[in-house]
Amino acid sequence: MTRSITNHSTTPRAVDRLRRHTLGLVVAVPLLVAACGGASTPAPSSPAASPSPAASPSGAASEPSAGASAALACAAGSATPAATVTIKGFAYAPTPVTVKVGEAVTFQNEDGVPHTASMLDGSCDTGTISGGGGSATLVFSAPGTYRYHCRIHPRMPTATVVVEG
Repeated sequence: MTRSITNHSTTPRAVDRLRRHTLGLVVAVPLLVAACGGASTPAPSSPAASPSPAASPSGAASEPSAGASAALACAAGSATPAATVTIKGFAYAPTPVTVKVGEAVTFQNEDGVPHTASMLDGSCDTGTISGGGGSATLVFSAPGTYRYHCRIHPRMPTATVVVEG
C-alpha cells in the first residue's frame, strides 16, 4: 500500500491565505509604527490656512467658500488656553468648544496612546500628542467653525472648535 503525502503549504488555498496575511502585515506594520512614534511637541502648521465653514445640517464638513481668507487661521502656540479639550477613551470632550479670535485651546491627552487634533480641511494640526498626559496648544486667529479629528485613529469621532469674532 502506497500512501500519498500532500504538502498543504503549497495548495492554492494555502497560497491564497499566505497572500492575504502578507497583505495584512504590509498594511498593519506602517500603521503601528506611526501610532507608536511621536513626541508631545506640536508640528508646525501649514503656511496657508483658512477657517472651515460651519458644518452642514447632516454634520458633514463643507468645503471652504471661494472667498475664504488666506490668512493663517490657527497655529501651534504656547498661549494660556481659554479652553482645554481632554482626549480620553478615544474621544474629545467637551465638544463643541467656543473661544474668541486670538484665544488658545489646549488638547490634553489622557489616553495611554498618542493622538492628534487635525483640522478636517488641513488648515492646522497639533502634531502627535503623546499619551499619558501629553498636550498641545493651538491659537485661533480667524472666526469660524473648525472641525477636527485624530489622524492616527480615523474612527474616533470628530469634534468642533467654534471661534467667535
